[in-house]
Amino acid sequence: MRERRLSAGWSQDELAERSGVSARSISALEAGGRRPRMSSVVRLAAALGLDPETRAQWLAAARDPDARQVTEPEGADRADGADGVGRPARTDAPGAVPGGGPAVSPVGTTAPTAPTGPQQLPMAIRHFTGRTRELQLLDDLLADVTPGCGAVVISAIAGTAGVGKTTLAVHFAHRVADRFPDGQLFANLRGFDPARAPVDAADVARGFLEALGVPALRVPADPDGQLALLRSRLAGTRTLIVLDNVREAEQVRPLLPGSNTCLVVVTSRNRLPGLVALDGAVPLALDVLSPAEARELLARRLGAATVAEQQEAADELTELCARLPLALNIAAARAAEHPGTPLEVWARELRDSRARLDLLSAGDSHADVRVVLSWSYRALTPRAARLFRLLGLHPGPSVSTAAAASLAGRPLPETRALLEELHRAHLITAPERDRYTFHDLLRAYAAEQAAALEPPQGQAAATLRILDHYLHTAHRAASLAYADDVSWQSLDLAEPATGVAAEELADRQEALDWYREEQPVLERIVDAAHRTGADVHAWQLVGAQVPYLLKSGLWQQWQRASETALAAAERTGDLGHQAHAHRWLGQVHRSQGRQPEAQGELRLALGLFEALGDRPREGRTRLDLAIAHGEEHCDAEAVAESRRALELFEAIGDPSGQALALNSIGWYLAQQGELREALPHCRRALELARDAGNLPGQSSIWDSIGFIHHRLGEYHEALPAYHESLRLRVAVGDYFLQADIHTHLGDTHLALGDVESARAAWARSLAILEDLQHRDADAVRARLDRCPPAPQPPRSA
Repeated sequence: MRERRLSAGWSQDELAERSGVSARSISALEAGGRRPRMSSVVRLAAALGLDPETRAQWLAAARDPDARQVTEPEGADRADGADGVGRPARTDAPGAVPGGGPAVSPVGTTAPTAPTGPQQLPMAIRHFTGRTRELQLLDDLLADVTPGCGAVVISAIAGTAGVGKTTLAVHFAHRVADRFPDGQLFANLRGFDPARAPVDAADVARGFLEALGVPALRVPADPDGQLALLRSRLAGTRTLIVLDNVREAEQVRPLLPGSNTCLVVVTSRNRLPGLVALDGAVPLALDVLSPAEARELLARRLGAATVAEQQEAADELTELCARLPLALNIAAARAAEHPGTPLEVWARELRDSRARLDLLSAGDSHADVRVVLSWSYRALTPRAARLFRLLGLHPGPSVSTAAAASLAGRPLPETRALLEELHRAHLITAPERDRYTFHDLLRAYAAEQAAALEPPQGQAAATLRILDHYLHTAHRAASLAYADDVSWQSLDLAEPATGVAAEELADRQEALDWYREEQPVLERIVDAAHRTGADVHAWQLVGAQVPYLLKSGLWQQWQRASETALAAAERTGDLGHQAHAHRWLGQVHRSQGRQPEAQGELRLALGLFEALGDRPREGRTRLDLAIAHGEEHCDAEAVAESRRALELFEAIGDPSGQALALNSIGWYLAQQGELREALPHCRRALELARDAGNLPGQSSIWDSIGFIHHRLGEYHEALPAYHESLRLRVAVGDYFLQADIHTHLGDTHLALGDVESARAAWARSLAILEDLQHRDADAVRARLDRCPPAPQPPRSA
């Protein structure tokens, strides 16, 4: 009974007031000094909220004078919500109170010999899984729990709701309990319980003193005296103290013992930086389970064979539960109730993000993901709570500080402070500096709160700001990264909405870094724009990304984005936007080796550009068609299409376009073996590209010149041309075409008899192509397989 009372955070007087049983009688019952009246057991069971099965066991024990044990039924849960369902009771000591409390009978039967100190740890969890690294870190702390270390050793376990903080703390405490013969104390400080106020340190101290056997008459009446007595009582003892569910450092600091032989384990949804900075606590941030740990948890709950036979569905189930232990345990409990139902059925139900939180509930507030998350959310300041809600409108997977500021329409310094508040509360994580994310269940909860509490016009305004943030930043990035690429055409953007904070990008490298970092976000932002009917934003967001996607070889992303851009343009009826989208799709089909599809899309684009009178784009689309012909080894058609483009560029006075067309003519003449005729075209193209300042064009032309010299057997002239082409490709961030030049360099080195340099160049090409999963990788790999290894220098005698 004592453990039940202490876990509720009540003193004997408080239980007496709630039950109608006198405090004196409660004290005698807990001490095992008398057999209780049946009416007292009924009142105590009602006050403590016992479930029917436990209540019946207590009543049976009261009737049976020889009873020595009351066993807690399976299915009980703890406040952290990560403990699972269907756990066995701890029955490792005669007369043990449920949860492993002091070895006294809760109903007054004769108590066995008491252990050296109190044993208040809740029962361990049968389905505990993983956490190898975290347990090792906790084990390492034990080395400091020795006299002379100078201070009490404290571990602060922090993590989001449902991640298993209490489970880990209790599991660890049971593992090392024998190292603390003077007792193990446990208290739930209810830091985030919405129904009851957090437990005061003095109340915890009184409960600990009582558990330590201090007579009530010796406990001071004032809180400071009680805390001082607790420290005195713990001095020189080897005691393990678990302080669970702490809200803030001030709540727990008065309870820290002065003895350096004690170990204190604190759990909280907050990071408790003050406890780390001022009290020397060792922080341990607890994240969701790894994929392997999550799979193991399901296997323990549902059986290894079941999970192994349905591995794909099991893996999807773990991801839909965000690998959050609470969610996984709830899902596993539901699946266990219907053992014949395939896991695919449960996964299919959870795919609907709108219903996911409804499904992840076991009908108990402590085993309900939505309820457990709400406890952390309700503890936020109003401004931080609003930012959390608005983050639910962001498609993810991560958000920068500037993007969050745009979403909220607030200044950067204020937003940074609010993000830190959410970070301290473990409602978001910071995998790297100035970037934040949260798992899908938190995202779903945030979106729910936004839908419930943010007016529609507020949601629409926030969505517009975040679209403008990414659009204007992407446009700035493209203008920096591709300013010297005449194929990039600035977009006609509207002014950003009030409150938008675009990223401050200074140069090409920062622009390319931003593209690379934000690429997963940009994919989702484009989809979100189209889904919400912001079709102009959707098309422009794709247009601002196309140069990066093309030059980085991100074919799948490029195709999806172009398809979305075409759908958006068709919905708005904008023929110019449709022409661009058809051209983008033609380029990506061509790059992927789908030449019939490429030519179909490019012909559609060409027709629209001709109808619109957009002659520069008409000319560039003809060059795209020339490349498509060349991919099918129709070099004569490629030359003819390139000549048509040249005539058009000459007619409109476009020197950069002329350079591209002349280089295309030279390249395909070389492919036909007309090398001496090809070279003057390329040299003239190089002059025009230099005059226009077109660096990507110059790189392509130098590659053509190198190729022609190679075919002529002029290998020493080919090498410098290729090196200049490569230098320019690296300078403009053209990742994919660097592979092509490395391949050509390898071919030339081999022709010169330099096998080692050839293999090195091909290896660099292969690394890029394999990274991009490009079809040309097989050809480069074949070169390496056919090429003999470089000769080894002779060994010295």
